[in-house]
Amino acid sequence: MSNTKKETQTAAPQQQSLRVRYEETQARHASQVLLNVSEDEMVLNFSSGMMPDPNTGEAHLPIHTRIAMSRLNAQKLAALLNQALAQKNPPAATPATATAKLPEIDDSEKSSKK
Repeated sequence: MSNTKKETQTAAPQQQSLRVRYEETQARHASQVLLNVSEDEMVLNFSSGMMPDPNTGEAHLPIHTRIAMSRLNAQKLAALLNQALAQKNPPAATPATATAKLPEIDDSEKSSKK
């Protein structure tokens, strides 16, 4: 038998650059959320609130947005929400790291092409 040790090297996780692109920028208010749970996923159904049916007068809950996610991603969302809600003094403004930045345009290139 050999007494040589095998050394395993683990690479440090690399940070990946990510650019957020908002396909839909319309925000919708949700005062009601219905949750459907299955073994594999969770579906959040968002509504702005109960409304009377114009024909019958009965209350109904119109769902304007549905979001389906795996149970693992639902746990991650719950952790993020709990972390945000636990802050006693939430930041007054969006942190600079979370804001979208437009690329800078070099005006000297434009003027040199004229």
